[in-house]
Amino acid sequence: MFSRSTWRLLAGLSVVLATALVPRLEAAEVKNVILMISDGAGFNHWTVGSMYQGRWDAQRGRSTQVYDGDGWIEVACATYPLNLSETPLKTDVQDAELVYDPDKAWDPLADYDWLKRTFTDSAAAGTALATGVKTYNSAINWSDLDRPISPTMPQIAKQNRKSVGVVTSVQWSHATPASLGGARVPKRSDYEAIANQMIQDGVLDVIMGAGHPDFDNDGLPVTKKNYQFVGGPATWEAIEAARATPDGKIHGFRPVSTKAEFESLVSGETPEKVLGTAQVAKTLQYSRSGATKGDSPYDDPLLTTVPSLAVMARGALNVLDQNPEGLWLMVEGGAVDWAGHDNMGGRMVEEQIDFVEAVEAVVQWVEANSNWEETLLILTADHETGLVWGLDSQEPWQRFQPIADRGKGSMPLLRFHSDKHSNSLVPVYARGRGALWLAELADHTDPVRGRYIDNTDVFYVMARAVSGQVAAPAATAR
Repeated sequence: MFSRSTWRLLAGLSVVLATALVPRLEAAEVKNVILMISDGAGFNHWTVGSMYQGRWDAQRGRSTQVYDGDGWIEVACATYPLNLSETPLKTDVQDAELVYDPDKAWDPLADYDWLKRTFTDSAAAGTALATGVKTYNSAINWSDLDRPISPTMPQIAKQNRKSVGVVTSVQWSHATPASLGGARVPKRSDYEAIANQMIQDGVLDVIMGAGHPDFDNDGLPVTKKNYQFVGGPATWEAIEAARATPDGKIHGFRPVSTKAEFESLVSGETPEKVLGTAQVAKTLQYSRSGATKGDSPYDDPLLTTVPSLAVMARGALNVLDQNPEGLWLMVEGGAVDWAGHDNMGGRMVEEQIDFVEAVEAVVQWVEANSNWEETLLILTADHETGLVWGLDSQEPWQRFQPIADRGKGSMPLLRFHSDKHSNSLVPVYARGRGALWLAELADHTDPVRGRYIDNTDVFYVMARAVSGQVAAPAATAR
């Protein structure tokens, strides 16, 4: 079994001349690599969504979701950043206090204190997934030494002749699609620069998400427009001019915007590159009006003018799989995190279910258009948001009380302990060629969640997969 340091070294070498430098590895192609991120979803977020869907097996203490079936592996994952600064410290030294510590995490007398104050943000976590490098909070593929980090995962995939895409349910220049889309900026709030990098860098073939400046959160036209998430007024004018022109393009991308335009990508012939901005401001569904904290899921009707995350994922795959060399795709359910910040349990369930439906769509695509011998699918979260536990879990003798299942269609009983991120472990599920590498890297043990990896390890597994270098792991699926 390889040590973690050996895996990391091999991952870096695999970007260039991997076969010559590591001749003992068995060369075999992983054609397609798909990473799906439920932003902010710790273990309990996944559990709550499953309970509401009636997909929770109390006897087994796990769900009956597609990702809990045969052929899948499961490990936990640590998400801590390099440091809590929002600007470079120019030390590149890990803050030891932030490193995940099971004793501190599960201390029943601590009132969740350590978990609350040592968390990553989506930018640092996305950077770890995209580059294998820990950095400070707020950085998008930018190091604590104040310089860009290369190569990013999209760059590695493109260097290995893959088509590359990012899809999200929030603005497509937000932290997770920005980092996994290969942007490089010191601060995540520089949305305009991020959007222009994503469009102009020549790495991405698909970009999809929200952030349309002409519409509000209910999909209704507005007069006061916010262009920052789409690259500024000039970039947006060029995008719309291209969309209004038959076969018009901007930097090779065919823009799409209406629900019908997204749905047209799901089957049949497609453009080689697509830039999709759904006709809604912040999120596909989460930010629509009407929500209160006491709401149950779907108390407020869903918007009918925007595509679902599942439709976006299917469309992206149909665009990217035109490439016989394969694809690398990131799909994010971005607003689970937003619901956690707002302590909105009902909408948190909606967003997690939307993500799970996207997972089901991707699994169906693999089984209809590819197979598990040539495709690797990884599901995870970038961090946990809201510290979700049972209804009475604020009491010292009830710390970490489990969520109470009330049956299909009923809101489980839960309590939020924070409106921010936490340092809790998050789940990783994987299936396909290379999935067992994640189990092999799980060389730490948590008393509750079992074996766990670091979020940088997800990068190393993906990097080795797209470079076509496959080792025979010692671990087996659970």
